[in-house]
Amino acid sequence: MKTKRTNDERVSFLTQLISESKSGYENYKPHFKELQDAYLLENKVMQKLRKRNKSSIYIPKINAKVKYLITSLNDVYFNSERMADIETYINSDDTIIELWQNAIDFYSGKINMFKIFQPLFLDVLLVGTSIAKVTWHKGMPRIERVDIDSIYFDPNALNSEDVGYIVNEIYLTYNQILERQKLGFYKKIEIEKLFDEDDEYKKVKLYDIYERRNDDEWVVSTLFENNLLRNEVALQDGQPFVWGSMLPQLKKIDNEDYISAYGEPIMSSAMPLQDEINITRNLLIDAVRSHIMPKIIVPKSMGISREDIETLGKPISADDPKGVQILPPPNVNSAGMNLQLLESELTEVTGISPQNNGAQTANNETATEISIKAQEGGRRSADYIRQYNETFIEPLFDRFAMLVFKYGEDSFFNGYQREDIPSFRFKIQTGTGAMNKEVRRAGIQASMQVFSQLYQMYMSIGDANSAYGIVNASKELTKELLPILGVKNVNSLFGFENNEDINPQMQGETNA
Repeated sequence: MKTKRTNDERVSFLTQLISESKSGYENYKPHFKELQDAYLLENKVMQKLRKRNKSSIYIPKINAKVKYLITSLNDVYFNSERMADIETYINSDDTIIELWQNAIDFYSGKINMFKIFQPLFLDVLLVGTSIAKVTWHKGMPRIERVDIDSIYFDPNALNSEDVGYIVNEIYLTYNQILERQKLGFYKKIEIEKLFDEDDEYKKVKLYDIYERRNDDEWVVSTLFENNLLRNEVALQDGQPFVWGSMLPQLKKIDNEDYISAYGEPIMSSAMPLQDEINITRNLLIDAVRSHIMPKIIVPKSMGISREDIETLGKPISADDPKGVQILPPPNVNSAGMNLQLLESELTEVTGISPQNNGAQTANNETATEISIKAQEGGRRSADYIRQYNETFIEPLFDRFAMLVFKYGEDSFFNGYQREDIPSFRFKIQTGTGAMNKEVRRAGIQASMQVFSQLYQMYMSIGDANSAYGIVNASKELTKELLPILGVKNVNSLFGFENNEDINPQMQGETNA
């Protein structure tokens, strides 16, 4: 049987967990920072070039591709009436599922989902992992983005399901801590001596440590300056964090620094290419500049000033004109081809072609070539979205739905007894189903043309049943096409369906 730790032993143990988990994060921190610097256009090489009066334009390839992906993710997740539909699962009651969906729609409508998900999209693209905290707060579900540098995961976990503890670094003011003490969340210990009384807005660092007990039970403790404000308080709704990625992280053989919770940033492979493009591009600009403004070598004895040389139209007097020489400029023919090759490789590693970002390639590509690149990028992006749905979006809405079921207003459930949560699953409404809307739209419209030909053929031979089936299939394709075209509330447009009173004459003809 496990012996009960004393207060000092407990503080020492929690401090060890904090140190251990933060050390695991520190191994990844340089990589995370490098990716963020690449997005924010911060580069030390460019700063050195600028000091030497060389071309120092920073071509933000990663920045542009990340912004394109965020725009595409917005199209994917926010072009539908709702982000997720709850569905029946394993003999659950359709009635309660419908009531539950109405409650979820109400509470999610009170939250600015677009504002919440923008930084989460940016996180998953740059550092590889989106992290959110989903709780019930003051009668409403709350979704909060969590910074990658304020949460530390169990470094010994084999996978995300195996995480044994989570450390969350938070900051609170004196009044916030005092309020939580009054409400009974924190122990009433003297904290005044740890604060500057003159600065009521100053915040101090605390640590919330979440520990797994058994398989699905979690407790939380709060540590502040070696003071235990909470100790192993049971969490009725489990640990509140959800994290996910678009690419799994490769675990290297014998890698003791591996943290299973982190994903692989999809832009990490583009970093060396971006650096090379920037170096080549700036060298090319310098080379072109040397053709326009070539360097001139003159003997010191001539006394020709720099101003005389650089001033257009000003005559230069020299005793020995043959002593003036022009330094041969570099050959720039191969630089353009090298840049084109780097652009092609960048498209290969990211799946995003220059045309996706509104740029034209150096060589003129046919419409078919552009379409093929867009389709390949769309397929890769669809895989990114599927993993993101499975690891982050669906778990987030699972927890969101669970909190709404447990704590939502009774009026939404018509007196239904909410003792046990029914089995359910979510269908994520990803709008276009692929990142490239134009490719998806073209595919659906081509399919509808084929259906139209089949419909005419069935009608010509009098096969009404098959023709009716084609009509239903075309209707489903139309429902899928309209969100891509920017039409919302698609289902409401089909409100005439199964309305027998809308045209009695046609109904009678159909029955006849």
